Amino acid sequence: MLDILIKNGKIYNGLGGKPYKKNIGIKDDRIEIITSNEPPAHKLINAIDLAISPGFIDMHSHTDFSIKDNPKAESKVMQGVTTEVVGMCGFSPAPTNGNYFADLMDYFTNTIVLSKEEKLQWHWKNLYEFYEEIEKKGISVNLAPLLGYGTLRVAYSGFSKTPNALLPEQQKKILYQIEKEMEAGIWGISTALEYPPCSYCDVEEIAKACKIVKRFNGIYSTHMRNENGRNVFTSLKEAIKVAQISGVNLEIAHLKIAAKEGWGKASEILNRIHQERKKGIEINADQYPYTAWGSGILDFLPKEMVYKGINYWRNYLLKKENKKGIIRFIKNNPEGPEKGMGWEEIIIANTKTKNNEVIVGKSIHELSIIRKIEPEELIIDLLIEKEGYVKLIVFCMKEEDIKTILKDSLVMIGSDGRAVSPYGKFSNVHFHPRYYGTFPRILGKYVREEKVISLPEAIRKMTYMPATKIGLRDRGQITEGAFADIVIFNPQTVIDNATFKNPHCFPSGIREVIVNGKLVVEQGRSTSSLPGSFLRRE
Repeated sequence: MLDILIKNGKIYNGLGGKPYKKNIGIKDDRIEIITSNEPPAHKLINAIDLAISPGFIDMHSHTDFSIKDNPKAESKVMQGVTTEVVGMCGFSPAPTNGNYFADLMDYFTNTIVLSKEEKLQWHWKNLYEFYEEIEKKGISVNLAPLLGYGTLRVAYSGFSKTPNALLPEQQKKILYQIEKEMEAGIWGISTALEYPPCSYCDVEEIAKACKIVKRFNGIYSTHMRNENGRNVFTSLKEAIKVAQISGVNLEIAHLKIAAKEGWGKASEILNRIHQERKKGIEINADQYPYTAWGSGILDFLPKEMVYKGINYWRNYLLKKENKKGIIRFIKNNPEGPEKGMGWEEIIIANTKTKNNEVIVGKSIHELSIIRKIEPEELIIDLLIEKEGYVKLIVFCMKEEDIKTILKDSLVMIGSDGRAVSPYGKFSNVHFHPRYYGTFPRILGKYVREEKVISLPEAIRKMTYMPATKIGLRDRGQITEGAFADIVIFNPQTVIDNATFKNPHCFPSGIREVIVNGKLVVEQGRSTSSLPGSFLRRE
């Protein structure tokens, strides 16, 4: 007897073709049968007037830094996500190294807030050991991890020192660690060349790492060195050069054209990607469907200051004359986050301290008026008060560019967000709405309302396409023998409800979500089931 039978729904198999009506039988963690009959099952799900899709695969996620505290991953499963590709933008929870442990904690400052007790427990020497531990405790989603090259570099060369080329012995250890992680089932590596320590790296260093990834048929995801109008083409050229040298499967993270001066150039960027694809480079990109990105307040400081660590720059800024100098730097820095749109368009999302409701949700412009100081001075004060941990939302993209990128056949969908919830540790954090709404927003706003792309194509971008890109077997598709990762939704009502003012809102229209044959969402509510897995590359 089947465990679950889904009947009367319209099946979108993930491959991009026309939907069809049949019944789906699930046994254990697999799709046992697709049939016109109604074989007996322990549970019957009537999906009349609903769409049945493979579970959505979040191609760019940071849930690895929230899954310990939120194993039910509600903000992701409630929008239909069943698998997340994590370890992005150079960040991964491991490996750690005792020699540079303090540097690693500095590196995480702008990513995650850890108590003294949590820091003592942050002990994983290998990335796969972290995921084996997480899997054993139970998770609701599948996780396919990449190794963050930034974390890896910190583990063997530190973070706070003045940047230098790696010593031969350091590079040897880094390359050896990549090989061991790949052998253990990790899917590839990632960088964030905009931020230290990845910003120390040149093409040669990254290419050496990617040659090992290529041997295991892994992928390389890169947050490019610069995403604004002046430099995005140069940054793309750098990423392509790494792929040309190493032969690696290349993924451009959260493709965007930031700042007004670059608006309207999306087609040029996409044309370049297609040209390289024709030359044999395996290159794709992912995207989130919002006009704002997430940033951190450390982006306002000179990079050489950030390199030296929190103890250095905090003490430096406490001196009056130094503070004045950095205020001048912020005003005159052409690459500052505010230069594209202005202080009104930078919103404070989260800070390190508790009871931060007074400032969270306000723009830098608003808060500077309240405190009666210039925005640049406010930035310095917040850096000192919050010890560098202030998350920001920056509005800097054009809606038409988002649509142009979304239409492209080589672009997938990724939230660039973590799995969180409206309760507990994350309840008072003013997150980017993409944490809750990325996939329903595509289906509701861009498919149904604005008809930017078709429903079968949107589902392909969320399922089969990312599964194929990363190398996930028997996922991202509704076929007999595939894993039973399935979403049942109403194409007439599905929509995101999370907003920049009120981000902790689940979407509408997602009715059932099945992970590895088990319901994690039923009738629009979390079941608290934890059937997810650490997916290992074979």
